[in-house]
Amino acid sequence: MQDVTQFIVIAPASMGKAVEYAEQRITDRLARSFPDYEFQLEPYGPFAEAVSFAVVPIMNQKGRAGPNGEMYMCRPLEPWVIPAIKDVLREFELSPGLN
Repeated sequence: MQDVTQFIVIAPASMGKAVEYAEQRITDRLARSFPDYEFQLEPYGPFAEAVSFAVVPIMNQKGRAGPNGEMYMCRPLEPWVIPAIKDVLREFELSPGLN
């Protein structure tokens, strides 16, 4: 079984277009804090929360299919991973200038 290595981060609806201007800073900050993971920031999405970021792990990934096209789920994450990612993202929620 493979480990989860990719996450989709959905910006809070309250950030509006500001998240587009801060996208590079947000993804750079996540990459520095979690070098073993990849992050894709989505400024809008059906899972957007009102005032906080949503973090969605990608549990099966392209390139990880079996020889006959089977898809395999990744190993479950440690319980601390998503809360730790959200802690880093909280820095951007609380600061009007998006640091």
